[in-house]
Amino acid sequence: MAGSFDIFRQNQRAALAALAILAMLAFFVLPPILQMGQGIGMADPVAVSWQGGELHESGLMRAVTARKVMNQFLAEAYAAAGQDPSRLSMVADEKQVFDDLLLAREAEANGVVVSNDAINDFLADWTLNAVSADQFKEILGRLGGRVGVSRREVFESLRTVLMARRMEMLLASGVRFESTPPGWRWDYFRRLEQSATAEVVPVVVEKYVDEVRAPSDADLRSLFERHKDELPAARSPTPGFREPHRIGYEFLAAKPDAFIDEAKQAVTDEQIAAFYEERKAALYRAKPAATDAPAPGSAAKPESEAKPDAATESGTPDGERKEADKADTKDAEEAARKDGAAAPRRTPVQTVAFRQPAPPAEGAAPATEAAQGNDGQKDGATKQDETKQDDTKQDDTKQEAKVEFEPLEKVKDDIRQRLAREAVEKRINGAFEKVQAAVLRYAEDLALWEVSKGSPGSIAPKQLDIKAIAAENSLEAGSSGLVNESEAVAAGGIGSSFEIVMSPQFGVRQQNWVSMLFAPAVQVRQPVTSRGVDGTRYLSWKTEDQPEFTPSFETARKDVERAWRIMEARPLARKRAEELAREAGAGDKPLAEVAKDRDGLEAIAIGPFSWLTRGTAPFGSQPVLSQPDGVAMPGEEFMQAMFALEPGRSGVAFNEPQTVCYCIRLSAFDPDDAVLKERFVAASSDPRRLAAVAGQDMRDVFVRWMQELETRKRVSWKRPPRLGD
Repeated sequence: MAGSFDIFRQNQRAALAALAILAMLAFFVLPPILQMGQGIGMADPVAVSWQGGELHESGLMRAVTARKVMNQFLAEAYAAAGQDPSRLSMVADEKQVFDDLLLAREAEANGVVVSNDAINDFLADWTLNAVSADQFKEILGRLGGRVGVSRREVFESLRTVLMARRMEMLLASGVRFESTPPGWRWDYFRRLEQSATAEVVPVVVEKYVDEVRAPSDADLRSLFERHKDELPAARSPTPGFREPHRIGYEFLAAKPDAFIDEAKQAVTDEQIAAFYEERKAALYRAKPAATDAPAPGSAAKPESEAKPDAATESGTPDGERKEADKADTKDAEEAARKDGAAAPRRTPVQTVAFRQPAPPAEGAAPATEAAQGNDGQKDGATKQDETKQDDTKQDDTKQEAKVEFEPLEKVKDDIRQRLAREAVEKRINGAFEKVQAAVLRYAEDLALWEVSKGSPGSIAPKQLDIKAIAAENSLEAGSSGLVNESEAVAAGGIGSSFEIVMSPQFGVRQQNWVSMLFAPAVQVRQPVTSRGVDGTRYLSWKTEDQPEFTPSFETARKDVERAWRIMEARPLARKRAEELAREAGAGDKPLAEVAKDRDGLEAIAIGPFSWLTRGTAPFGSQPVLSQPDGVAMPGEEFMQAMFALEPGRSGVAFNEPQTVCYCIRLSAFDPDDAVLKERFVAASSDPRRLAAVAGQDMRDVFVRWMQELETRKRVSWKRPPRLGD
């Protein structure tokens, strides 16, 4: 019988050929495939490095994820303690996470340690000791399980944050307000309490861009490389060439007042009567008649004196009633001595301090013996008390039975208005629901077509005609091109609308339309409702969503050249402003006279204004830089130049984005320095307002210190850190 080896010998040529092919695949073809797969699936480049360490992309992503879970854990623990977490501001972007890691390493180098006990103490303080260990575990398990973050990772993230905050506190201890010298405090006081009036002549930088030399390609490329990953900022003197997140949107607007007259006419008398009967107890109780005020100079009488009670009306003599009142009072005082409780009275309540009962004096008769002689009086007083209580109950019953309501004719117009508004809201809701269904149906059809558009017979769905939809439902329609958040808000109308949202974690809160529509969670053609402060209701949806991106140099070249020319033209604008200042100073002339014969220049009177403006929050807030009318985006440089002048003197300063250079001539300070110094001395006992002003300087110190730390640690981002959550 032939064995299996015989079968191999019979087919050895084919087997050897197959083996050779497999060997070729193993030695020549498989390694490149494996390397390619490794390059695609296993690449983990360094995201950021520093002296003594580095973070790969996976490690940075893990740290950010753990930070997000930690933030959510703290928010839910805060809510579990009965606090409102919507007021918390907790960031979890790459820059903040890395900065905290760097600060924590610096804190460790300075001997700072955050133990497990310190973390537990922090959580106890954070939750006011109102959250149990089991609750903490439940929250952590639920949150971490969703994204695969362990409890240890969350606590290590919290340890890093606490160490970073302690390092910040160590730094702040060296620049505390208490250690500021008197000269600094005087400067802070001036910023808040002294106002300036002045003349300014704005010299616009862009008018001089044609006077600068033509830039070379190398000039433009160098500028682009330095700022290509920065987003443009309106108040920044440096350009940003990265394109911000933009969206396009469509919306329908319903103005309730446009429907109200029609709705009023549709309200019937039967509906009004039914509404009145159903809601009158809640809405239309008659207001009690106003009582005459007591005559000036006379004491207000108790109710028992102002209005005779039932006993008096039935013929009870005045003397008996007074005796009963005396007995009642005596009885109440006796009860107070026994029980230590205050007797009920009809006089206004007064707050008193409680005391321990004093020991009885020697030889004093027991209270029970003293009370025996008054039993007869007590019985009579008790009976009269019961009579009074019965009469009071009868009066209350009569008052309940006599509840009066506003007559129907008087409130008819109000009811008609209420019913009309309810009808309008119902009409708008119905129209919006119909449009929402149409938008979602179109989005679904479009998605299906996108998948199958290459197949035969595939037809694109008909695009929604929002103008026709608006006309059909008596609504207003609108749309936009691609706009960023600032442009969307500046457009007004829907840009400033909001919606009241509810969540089990944060309760009822207001959410701005712009934050809803720009949120990544809101998909294209996902309808969103909002309302304006004027009552207008909106239904909107994104038609396009363009994430932020860095353009190529060729695409951005025009913007780069404009930015380069503006930067080069700034010295020319400053030179022009300085010429005006010298001329005004030499002849002691007002700027209006100096600028009168200059092409395109005009003097503007500004003020009075202070350097800083106090916040308008109910309990105060951080002072902010004043924004006087006539000056475009003034910054610290402008304020420093203004308040360093003496009245009648001139100077120059750029605005914050350095797009305008101002020639400044100070007219006056109010109050002058002599009066202000007296006020400064008088206010020195309460430095809280000055400490708020010093806060900004302290923040500037921290920013500079952080920059020095990054330089010392040789921090190097291999790509721009992703900001935002």
